Amino acid sequence: MLAASLLSTQGVASSYDEYAIKPAEQQLSNQQQKVDEPISFLPIPTFITEPAVGPGLGVVGLFFHDNEKKAKKKKKDGSTLPQSISLVGLMGTKNGTKGGAVGHITFWDEDRIRYQGIVGWASINLDFYTFDEIKLLTPLSLNIEGPAVFQNLKLRYDDSNFFYGFKQIYRQVEISLAENPIEDFLLENDIIKDHLSLDVNTSGIGPLIEYDSRDNPLNPERGFNYKAEYLYYDEAIGSKVDYTSLKLTALNYWRYTDKFNFALRMQYDSVNNRGEKRLPVYIPPSISLRGVSATRYQGLDVFVTEAEASYKITHKIKLNVFTGMGWAADNFSDLSKAETIDTVGAGFRYLIDEHYGISIGLDVAHGPEQNAIYIQAGSTW
Repeated sequence: MLAASLLSTQGVASSYDEYAIKPAEQQLSNQQQKVDEPISFLPIPTFITEPAVGPGLGVVGLFFHDNEKKAKKKKKDGSTLPQSISLVGLMGTKNGTKGGAVGHITFWDEDRIRYQGIVGWASINLDFYTFDEIKLLTPLSLNIEGPAVFQNLKLRYDDSNFFYGFKQIYRQVEISLAENPIEDFLLENDIIKDHLSLDVNTSGIGPLIEYDSRDNPLNPERGFNYKAEYLYYDEAIGSKVDYTSLKLTALNYWRYTDKFNFALRMQYDSVNNRGEKRLPVYIPPSISLRGVSATRYQGLDVFVTEAEASYKITHKIKLNVFTGMGWAADNFSDLSKAETIDTVGAGFRYLIDEHYGISIGLDVAHGPEQNAIYIQAGSTW
């Protein structure tokens, strides 16, 4: 979770590549004899399965806060939103990656105001294949270490499903070799040398707009979530690198029957270097799909699309199949000529809390280079 946050502006809470433990599941089943009795604390021992950092373990504690004096906004499917959610997490993996984070998500004034914030620190060991115009066949393993802060505030426009607000990101990162490369001559390359032994602060702020008609943000089955974010990084606000980033996201959910659902995700990420300094290697976006290792395919412009169909075999258990495609290039016009990276997979979800509609599950994905297992909690995207 924190690793993903430090590597891109996609931070905070969309998907966690981890989760699921049988004893916790049984404990929750005992708590949900009545749907009207929401859980207040959910401890989740986590199995980290992201291929980029290797297998690992962690723990996440979710605290659900409700003010009983205030009426909570009911969703059409009977689930409801908590007034706020706090989280505390720690993680570590086989390749030496480690980190921790605390965060808070709040729905104020009957969901008219939404706030998300997370503060964390991580030391992440990742393989990088792209250094500006240099594409490596054998990756270079780098350590990316430091604190990060992510937050956004959104206000609902009248009684509509439209939101507007701002997003702010600050990262202080030290970059160094995680291990010596197989090809020593790589360290003599001027471009690669510029990316090593760096201490970089990046600070950005900018507007966002969003349309959100999902029936439940924690586990949507129908509705739409369209979002545009533009961040401006500049020395005037504490950034050592001047650039801009644009992110456009479209999440679509359809419930055709009580058992069958279909979802479609489309996402475009772009960064533009406004200064003379090279962009640090972790800033360009990468293709983010189940079955593709993080940072494997990077570019200044990246587009991905992913489709998922699910079928409920019982009230609590559903099966899902998915497929995705992604393209990465150094400018928008070259996306149509870029290599198509495709994935396919299947999995299941188990509803552990009906009050908030929280589910956990597992996905198995096949990508161009590998197969991968992802343990999911909450919404996939």
